[in-house]
Amino acid sequence: MPLDGIGSKFLTKELNFELSNARTDRIYQPDRFTIIIFFRVERTIKKLLISANPSSPRIYLTTGELENPKTPPPFCMMLRKHLLGARLIEIIQPEYERVFIFKFSALNEIGDLEDKYLIAEIMGRYSNIILLNQDKKIYDSIIHVDQEISSKREIMPARPYQLPPKQDKETIDFYLKQKPEILSFLDTYQVPSRLDQAILNNVQGFSPLLSRSIVAASKLEARSHLDQLSTEAKQELSKKFYDVCEMIKAGADQPTLYFRSEHDQQPYDFHALELKALPYREKVSNLSLVMDVFYRLRDQERQFNQFHHRLERKLKQAINRAQKKLDFHQQDYNEGLKAEQYQKWGELLKTQLYLVENQAEEVELIDYYDPEQNPIRIKLKRGLSPSENVKDLFKKYDKAKAKYKSSKRFIVQDQAELEWLHSLNTALERAEVLDDLEAVKLEFDFYEKPEKNRKKSAQNKQPKQHILQNRLNPGKPGKRKKFQAQKKKQTKRKNKQEKSLPPRKFSLAEGITAYAGRNNLQNDQLTLRRAKPNDLWFHAKDLTGTHVILEIQDGYQVEQEHILTAAQIAAWYSEANQVQTKHGGQIAVDSCLAQHVKKPKGARPGMVIYDHYKTYNVKPQLPSRTDEN
Repeated sequence: MPLDGIGSKFLTKELNFELSNARTDRIYQPDRFTIIIFFRVERTIKKLLISANPSSPRIYLTTGELENPKTPPPFCMMLRKHLLGARLIEIIQPEYERVFIFKFSALNEIGDLEDKYLIAEIMGRYSNIILLNQDKKIYDSIIHVDQEISSKREIMPARPYQLPPKQDKETIDFYLKQKPEILSFLDTYQVPSRLDQAILNNVQGFSPLLSRSIVAASKLEARSHLDQLSTEAKQELSKKFYDVCEMIKAGADQPTLYFRSEHDQQPYDFHALELKALPYREKVSNLSLVMDVFYRLRDQERQFNQFHHRLERKLKQAINRAQKKLDFHQQDYNEGLKAEQYQKWGELLKTQLYLVENQAEEVELIDYYDPEQNPIRIKLKRGLSPSENVKDLFKKYDKAKAKYKSSKRFIVQDQAELEWLHSLNTALERAEVLDDLEAVKLEFDFYEKPEKNRKKSAQNKQPKQHILQNRLNPGKPGKRKKFQAQKKKQTKRKNKQEKSLPPRKFSLAEGITAYAGRNNLQNDQLTLRRAKPNDLWFHAKDLTGTHVILEIQDGYQVEQEHILTAAQIAAWYSEANQVQTKHGGQIAVDSCLAQHVKKPKGARPGMVIYDHYKTYNVKPQLPSRTDEN
């Protein structure tokens, strides 16, 4: 995945062309490892992103928007001091190294022009961004490297700058100059090694992807080792290697994204060359755009996975808590079922008190409630007198009766809460984009702690006399403006959040559109507010899932295929993947007119009842032709 030396060569050429005679306009540092330099080229602004993040170092021109912190870090302030307004003279790349040297011409403190250098080292965990003066001594770096970290090369203020030590590899110029029939390292291996690894270990600037593509072009097995190759195979591998080297020397770059299959949306790698031996690829106009797309998609995937993991952990904790509450109330309910038994024992003991001996642990009485009046044995508390045992049994009866009454109510609430949490879990499992996760989080956060929300609302409420006093005495000048600005900002953020979470939309035909909610709040919005009485409503039968509305515009006729497609969407966004399906892997989906869907009073979001419905058995899948948001 990382940018290799060959790609760095082509990227340097591209950046020199794009940033010719550019001046630095602004400099941001959005995070610890990344800087954004805004270059003004004639009347246009171009943004250069440089990141020394050890897990994802990169450099390219970007079109993305990154946040500019209100308080710039010290390294950013230092760059602004020395480089704002400076003119970029050229960008230099040492021989096939992943090092970019930006040479600037800038005014010093007394107004004289002098050269300054910004070094971007894009080398995995050794990446760094360094600013040098005209004598090539270090002003500062984004990552400090002292003697304790590296005894070979210090990167500290006031130290002279040295290029990274060279690796024990040869450049493509070396191999093209000699050009033997069989590459030297194919015959002089010390220990058996894989073919792609042999190329990677001996050629300067080659990446694993480029090495694998050469092996694939030679039609050799990627897992083969050097000691398994015949002379003809080595000759073929050498020939394909020289072909790639000639392509590099000719400057025949064609930035390309590479995919693992034809259906993948997320590329697994990129390169400055079109490697035709790798089948699933997509060419792009320039290398900066390739990297911008690649890293943006990868960052989105990482954010999605991290967000998904946090939500999943919170939901599991909430489900476990709800299940424990249900189990506890179920125990109380089972205890409450003994109320009649305690009452019966108390009545029998009260009427036959004369049969009980002091300090007895058990007594045998006649069961008057039994038609055959069989004897019954009742356990007693030894430390209590007979009359006190009667009181104890009636006390147990009162407690059990109270437990039965309260636990019966709590069990209904707990079951509703568990059903709601499982519906959120289903929405989380079927989430595909960040908006889906945001929708789940929005609902979960709002309903997770209703008491806390009520307390906050109560705290925000003020007595009428306080409101009047605040109006008469508004405080310091500018305070109201500050409050209004904050309120405007909150409203703007709220509106932005609401706009960013639309329901999923599927255009099935002209005038026929299906909508699917991303969470239970949207389900209620779709079903109870947006849907017209004659729109069709869909939901997976006896499963948690989303509500789907089939919206039919006036003058258009819905076909059976559209109904089945909407049912398939409802099945797809349900917990169908967790249950054993019947009817050949099909899911039962209920459908009715929206006017027949009602919400019970006090029900959780997304919980509805319906009648006058039909059931369709369909396979869970999304339509191939969609306009999904």
